[in-house]
Amino acid sequence: MNRGKPVTREPQINPQSVSFKPTDLIIPESLQEMFPEQVDLFKNLQDKEKQLDLLVNRKLLDLQDYQNNNINGVMEDSDKNEILRIFIYNISENQPWQLAKQSEDQSEEAKAIAAGSAQADPSWTLRIEGRFLNDEAADNASRKKFSSFLSSISVELFKGATKEKLDANNIIEWHDELQQIKSEIEREEQQFDGLDIKRVGSSIPGNPTEEVSCQILIQPKMYPIKLSILSKELVELLGTNEITQHDCFVKLFNYIQVNDLFQFDQDKNLQQQQNSILIKSDDALVKIFQLEKFNVPQMLDIISTRLLKPVEPIKLNYTVNTLTNSTLGDMIIDLKINSDLLNKSSAGGANKSVSDLINELMNNQANSIEVNKLNENISLTLQLLNYNKIKYDFYKKFSEDPVKFLQKINDKNHEFLKIICSDSVGYNTNEYIDEEIFRKSEYYKDNIISEQVNLLLNSGRL
Repeated sequence: MNRGKPVTREPQINPQSVSFKPTDLIIPESLQEMFPEQVDLFKNLQDKEKQLDLLVNRKLLDLQDYQNNNINGVMEDSDKNEILRIFIYNISENQPWQLAKQSEDQSEEAKAIAAGSAQADPSWTLRIEGRFLNDEAADNASRKKFSSFLSSISVELFKGATKEKLDANNIIEWHDELQQIKSEIEREEQQFDGLDIKRVGSSIPGNPTEEVSCQILIQPKMYPIKLSILSKELVELLGTNEITQHDCFVKLFNYIQVNDLFQFDQDKNLQQQQNSILIKSDDALVKIFQLEKFNVPQMLDIISTRLLKPVEPIKLNYTVNTLTNSTLGDMIIDLKINSDLLNKSSAGGANKSVSDLINELMNNQANSIEVNKLNENISLTLQLLNYNKIKYDFYKKFSEDPVKFLQKINDKNHEFLKIICSDSVGYNTNEYIDEEIFRKSEYYKDNIISEQVNLLLNSGRL
């Protein structure tokens, strides 16, 4: 019971609760049964939160990728993309209708030509050719030829509606074998603007026995060599369907590093830690790798064997038509080619290797541990300085006037003891402490108490 005038107390401030992300919370089944609509709304919120996290991580990866490419000088500028136009057509020679048309010409010269042609068998030539749509002249010696932009061409010939082999050599292939060529000059000499395949006979489209069809596979040359991503979850994380194996590893490595998913054994030295790095999967990585934990070699193996595959070549079906002199213009394909990237393919690039990334990670980890130790030493040094300052002030004042100083300490301790032991306040009474003491007391800003409170908070026990 208070004596004297009633005291107006300040409203109590409740401590803030720990904040959780919606994705960290699990709704009990009992609440799901009682409030199904609200729980469904909350689950939708969780899904949106995960999508937002995925989008933020993807943007971070894109930013890191942009910075790396900018440093390495391999920025892919869409404005520098040029068109490689591919023509697929056939030319007819000595076909019966051509000879008949020539015989209608009554001139002696035409008859002589027709007589000579009659001795030759009818034939056709399938031609696959391409040109860069730029301002370079066709006779320019430094102009890159069609085949320099391709890795391979494959043509398979079929006869009739049953797709039987046309002949024993029905498969024609060309590959750009760089390893077998000793010099760049020799390689340039073997490049071409068109591939010709010539066969004897006729081809009439729609005729079940006379029709000749072709399946053409064209593999464009890409720098760096891109692979197709098989995992839908990995596509969502990286935001692309095609990527190089190196870039796939680097982006996943950066994602793991940004989200602090690497685990280190602090009891081991740097070399031992490097050989025993573990990756703790979050929700996204569990869906991609199907593992709760894995190491870097496992990550590389899964990327190369399960997550990526070679990009499918361009597949075209073409039917040879010998009822006309030429079918030029019937089938045209346009490909976007960045010539600057192709020119840099021989230079190699400055991409970091896997070992470089691991070494950089370990160095960062070692530096982080060293920085934490330095921070702890700084904190302890500051505490020691504060403590020594308090001791210095104590002895300095004690030396100036010992009696007065000790009396002051005794009064202060008496005041502090009353504050600690009191459970109520009043005005000018023997049993209760004056409220003004609470308001003006140095107890709440005492250096020793403040230091002890800070130590308690930093210890993690609160």
